[in-house]
Amino acid sequence: MSGLTEILLILLIIVVLFFLPRMVSRSAPAVRKAPPQPLLKKLSGRWRLAILASVVWLAATALWLQPWVGNQNLFVGLGAAPVIVGWGVVWVMAGFRKRR
Repeated sequence: MSGLTEILLILLIIVVLFFLPRMVSRSAPAVRKAPPQPLLKKLSGRWRLAILASVVWLAATALWLQPWVGNQNLFVGLGAAPVIVGWGVVWVMAGFRKRR
């Protein structure tokens, strides 16, 4: 019977050592951060116009050149490449502005 009592006493000590300090210590309440705004609310009219122009350009060149028929290289050159290069330039310029 003494073996069972010793095991229960060891378990009680472990519980007291690990769980009691967590229950007793009352730290200052954490400062809650405001939830991040959705991306669409952050975008200005200028950015929305740029995104719309990119999508319209890609759609218009796709309908005009019909890359699914066989003009893939022409579509990449006239449709996708200007959009990719334009957004790449914007990305690089934003990086330089952020660094200042």
